[in-house]
Amino acid sequence: MKITDQERDAAVARLESSRDKLLTALHGVTEEEALFKPTPERWSILQLVEHLATSDPGLMGLIRKALESPAQPDLMEGARKHDHRFLGELKPLPRGVNKAPEFLLPKSEYSKLGEALAAFLRASETTLEYARSTQDDLRSHFSNHNLLGPMDGFQWLVACAVHVESHTLQILELRELWKS
Repeated sequence: MKITDQERDAAVARLESSRDKLLTALHGVTEEEALFKPTPERWSILQLVEHLATSDPGLMGLIRKALESPAQPDLMEGARKHDHRFLGELKPLPRGVNKAPEFLLPKSEYSKLGEALAAFLRASETTLEYARSTQDDLRSHFSNHNLLGPMDGFQWLVACAVHVESHTLQILELRELWKS
């Protein structure tokens, strides 16, 4: 089942809003601030942005993988009952609740925040273009989320935005810690 125009508009709006929130949070961050880590186990702003640049394509990969698997119409009704979580009510996950898999961990690919941000913006635009134009059967193909359970392709698309929002909150927290 293809997404409706209303679902498409909601996904695009959430993706654009999350990108804009990230850009606002990063405005004025110096290179020194971007490297700041309050504790050794915490990620810096630069690492968070690198993670976002890597994870947007990774999350899109989950959607493509779900589309390659057989449709699961038996899961559709249950998944749609949770759409409210993805259309405005789903709150960003607190830091540490959902651990990134090894392949999405920051690997110091970028030495400057601007490089990581440019990579994120390219990945984000690819996701947005997909959301704007896809005719894929997103609603009947599923991939499991380790905390939220089975999610259909539309829900994963919106989860791309929620993921950015979660890390934007962490960036804002780091900026406050940097000032203190």
